[in-house]
Amino acid sequence: MSRLNDPENFRGRVNYAAKIIAYGRSPTRALDNCFENYDGDEVATAILRRSRKNARLAANLQRYPSLSCIEAAANRLADVPTRKLADVARQTRARRKSAFDAWFEQQRKADAPADRDPIIADAKSTS
Repeated sequence: MSRLNDPENFRGRVNYAAKIIAYGRSPTRALDNCFENYDGDEVATAILRRSRKNARLAANLQRYPSLSCIEAAANRLADVPTRKLADVARQTRARRKSAFDAWFEQQRKADAPADRDPIIADAKSTS
């Protein structure tokens, strides 16, 4: 697994995304991965905070994710110190993954045929 796909690599994902944005590189799947671990708000907040001290990052930030969405996320996380963002991201990932898993299981059960004939099902599984 690429370290960018590792949800526990919060700092690495923030560093990678900030570097891509600061240098104005083309968005790639790897950049998207940095925000897709149920903790995109925390990643975006870390990047926004970093942009306050990095002129190159600040200059290019509006070219990538929606700046209004980043600012909204940063406002929601305003009371979280930057050094604690990784911990908050871990909690967010766990909470959102659990909610997604519950939703997915509910959808799976809802899509299962209610009037499934066990004899037909057994015949299909043995063929």
